Amino acid sequence: MMQLISRKNMSLKWSKFHFYDWIPMVVRLQSVKDDDWQITRKSMLKTTLEFKYKTLEKWLSQNHYSKKSKVQTQHYVQALRRSGLID
Repeated sequence: MMQLISRKNMSLKWSKFHFYDWIPMVVRLQSVKDDDWQITRKSMLKTTLEFKYKTLEKWLSQNHYSKKSKVQTQHYVQALRRSGLID
C-alpha cells in the first residue's frame, strides 16, 4: 500500500506552486493573516495530499493568481515539505 501512495503522490506536481525564490517575511505574514485564506487553510487539515493540491489550485484560480494567493500557496507547500509530507 505504501508504494501506491508514493506513486500516486508523485503524480502531483508540487513545483507548480513555486512562484518566488524568496519571499520577504513581512509579505508572508501579511498574506497568511488573510481571514479567507485561514478558512481555506484550516479546511485542508487532516485531508489527503490530493485534496490539498486541488484546493490550492482552486484557491489560485479563484484569486486570479494574485501575488497574495501565490505567496499563500507557496508558503503552504513549503510547510508540507518541511513536515516531510512531500518532496
